[in-house]
Amino acid sequence: MKNLVIVVFPAKEEKFEELKNTLEIALVDTRAFEGCISIETFEETSSNTIFLIEDWETLDDHSKYAAWRAETGLADIMEPLLDGGSKALKMIRCGSSLEI
Repeated sequence: MKNLVIVVFPAKEEKFEELKNTLEIALVDTRAFEGCISIETFEETSSNTIFLIEDWETLDDHSKYAAWRAETGLADIMEPLLDGGSKALKMIRCGSSLEI
């Protein structure tokens, strides 16, 4: 893994399936974005949370992607689906792995 990014989407209970469907559509463009190596998705049904484990060529590539998503209004689409609104979305840019 070159540069790890973890994104956490806590869904409203009644919106969990809708969030999964929305991400299924949105992730097509994410995976095609320059610098995206891979994305794996995981769900934790007990908390209605979806986790994305992303691998990017560089963190700058991910920053460009995040700016593009902000411009295209994905947060507005996610707002009614997330428990706590789009502010509840958590993004952790870990960077490259350590050889410890």
